Amino acid sequence: MEKFEYKGKRYIKIKQDWYSEIGEKQPLKLAVELDSEFSRSLLENEDSVKNLMDQSTYFINTGIMQKAFDFAQEALRMAIIQKDTSALPNVIVKNVDIFRELKRYPEGVDLIFEMRSKYPDLLTNPTVETALAALYCDLKQGESALESAELATEYFKNAKKKLSDECLIVWNRIKSDYAPLYQQYRLSKSKGVSES
Repeated sequence: MEKFEYKGKRYIKIKQDWYSEIGEKQPLKLAVELDSEFSRSLLENEDSVKNLMDQSTYFINTGIMQKAFDFAQEALRMAIIQKDTSALPNVIVKNVDIFRELKRYPEGVDLIFEMRSKYPDLLTNPTVETALAALYCDLKQGESALESAELATEYFKNAKKKLSDECLIVWNRIKSDYAPLYQQYRLSKSKGVSES
């Protein structure tokens, strides 16, 4: 439940609906206006990357992708301003997830490459590489997807972390969508092991 003051009146938001102080459900037109103003006020008052990410997740879960996108973009902007490089990988991945949901795959790829050029530490980040592999799967670029999935796997191993669920999902997509390419890859890996 959220409370919000707008044009001198107080409103209460419960789940998706807006109510007056005395509990009257507000008409759709006013509810849309309240949603917009409420989101805008949250963005203006927000000072934490984590809180912005939480808001983005909330809007993803409620299916309001434009609001989710606005909060994720603000989180990215704030992480850059605050030089919060520890939060950047998660913020980038959240933005990529939204680009994927909106079927704006090339923009997700562009974002990753832009951020990598500014922050070289992201070049070997396994979660960012996994997001790139997923985008390549979406773009039907099997060889690039395989290459990125292999790099992500290597980066997880180097960080002494187990593969993320997202990375396993990408591998399964490659295995099913690009079966001949995957078989060729497995064969080359098994030859490489037997020769060494």
